[in-house]
Amino acid sequence: MDAPLRQSAAATLFQRIAPLPAHRYITFTALGGMVGSFLGFGEVIARKSLDASGFAITMLTMLAPIASLSTLWWARILVGRSQSMLVMLVGSIGVLALASGFFLTNIEHLLLIYLIYFSFVNGLYGQAENLLLQQHFAANRIGRIFGLGQSLAQGGAVLVSVGAGYYMDQIPAGYQHLFLASAFIAMMAMLLFATIKTITGRPENKAYIDRHFILSPLKKMVEILRERRDFFRFEISFMLYGIAFMMLLPVVPLYLVDDLHYAYSEIGIARGAITQLVMIGGVPLFGRIFDRTTPHRLAVWVFVALSIYPISLLAASLFEGLLRKAMVYFSFAWFGLTMSGLAVLWSLSSIRFSVGEDSGIFQSIHVAMTSIRACFAPILGFAIMTIFGKSVAMLASAALWTLAGVSVVYMRKYDIKSGAFRSLRAQKQ
Repeated sequence: MDAPLRQSAAATLFQRIAPLPAHRYITFTALGGMVGSFLGFGEVIARKSLDASGFAITMLTMLAPIASLSTLWWARILVGRSQSMLVMLVGSIGVLALASGFFLTNIEHLLLIYLIYFSFVNGLYGQAENLLLQQHFAANRIGRIFGLGQSLAQGGAVLVSVGAGYYMDQIPAGYQHLFLASAFIAMMAMLLFATIKTITGRPENKAYIDRHFILSPLKKMVEILRERRDFFRFEISFMLYGIAFMMLLPVVPLYLVDDLHYAYSEIGIARGAITQLVMIGGVPLFGRIFDRTTPHRLAVWVFVALSIYPISLLAASLFEGLLRKAMVYFSFAWFGLTMSGLAVLWSLSSIRFSVGEDSGIFQSIHVAMTSIRACFAPILGFAIMTIFGKSVAMLASAALWTLAGVSVVYMRKYDIKSGAFRSLRAQKQ
């Protein structure tokens, strides 16, 4: 049987199991959550099993967001091309990268896996997912659909976080087996996603690989940020949030392993299961709130509320036994609640700003800004931790989150004063 027929058979099977695009999107999201949950163990695997240095772990935390810069070019590649074929091709590269983890024995290999997976899979899927949501669902239902998908994703992630943690505690090389299992799940998600059709532009508008292909996304990004000053100001506030978030990326895993001496299973329950259990209910809730409010109003609450997370986690070191565990659990539960709102903001705010325009372009800029801060924010966190200690690094992140919330209020007032104001509420369709 040739390749096109195999793809058609797979598409037919998935369409029978999940006949509506909403069903297939939600199932795809759930499978992706399972893969993402395991990849969340990356820094812990690097420290506990591969004996990686703090700096190497910092490099690992930087790879995913920096690699996501590829989304600028994936947005151009999608135009005029078959999304399904690209998802199959690029997804296969990601599956092979994950499968190679079965032979993982050093930090260099782990860095390569993350670089390939996040450059290809996350870069393309992020664009394709945004187009799918925009084209298949009414604007005032996107938050609800997205929230349901994320809720199921967090449910699967809870099982993976707990199960993978205990498995790796019992079997020294268990992480190798789990990389292979993740590759299989990623393959199923890829096949499912490929069955959801979207319109990606006219064939004559295809981008070809030349100097214009390399530079045009960057020029388009600058052009939109100049024309849409309201979006640019929103991204400035998001930049402050993101710097604080990324400063903690190398700090928290080292804090849990070196200071609290947590095992894989304990980290899986605290950092994974507790956070994701809260997000099961939190993301649908914030998805509904998002359908009824604006990105700015939701961002103010989320950014300021996040500042409680590093402070409470730091306070856990002052206690022992059950009190310490309870404090750690509370910290990650609060983190899960606030990140529920952030997940909705992150994925859907670009759709609000891009009414009447291609939301994928706006989202690619959103992701590109993440890559920019990833070039320095984790290193900044690592430097503060190395020079002043983990406590100062955590408190610095809390202060930046508070500043980010305040800046949202100021930026929105400036929008109104300067005349760049426009309604960002969902329009019923």
